[in-house]
Amino acid sequence: MNIDDVIRNRRSIRKYKEKPLTKEQIVEILDAGNRAPSAKNRVQWRFHVFQGEAKAKLIQVCRAGIEKLPEIPLMASTANSYNIMEQAPVVILVLQTCEWGGISAEIQSVSAAIQNMLLKAYSMGLGTVWINDVLFVENAILASLDFEKEESEFKEMLLDFGQKAGFEIGYSGPLIAAIALGYPDENPKRDPRKSVEEVTIWHE
Repeated sequence: MNIDDVIRNRRSIRKYKEKPLTKEQIVEILDAGNRAPSAKNRVQWRFHVFQGEAKAKLIQVCRAGIEKLPEIPLMASTANSYNIMEQAPVVILVLQTCEWGGISAEIQSVSAAIQNMLLKAYSMGLGTVWINDVLFVENAILASLDFEKEESEFKEMLLDFGQKAGFEIGYSGPLIAAIALGYPDENPKRDPRKSVEEVTIWHE
């Protein structure tokens, strides 16, 4: 399978077979993520792999956490996202180091790692879906991991710089996304995409 086939044919998978994955398969996917480009070559991603009982506890944390929050329309998909995580044999939480305060350069690095993992998984006959609904319960998840959040010494400096320069430097916490991973139990069609012409402006 060549890279063009992988890019064109990968789909988000929301139904998984019960068939387990081997550790070797998971490591191969993590290795693909670890080969992504990173800002200043600082390797800002960190992976937490959940299976079995640990995955069940993670989903409990997510569901309990969401029940404590006021409802907003954007949270309508959370229950389904946690059901997908429950069904998939593997869930990978992807965090960032926030060494520069969680600015967008770090998020871009971690996003590149996630995309590498999604494409690699597809090339191996596996399915994935990128899940952001874990962000609603970031604090609960970090507490369950005994994760000590370290604020960067550069955070305030960068935020102050952005204010003085007249633009906003985005700030994000450590948790970026979850990836559900397993053997697909569906073959969804791709929704129509805009053409390259519709999303491109040429400057010559």
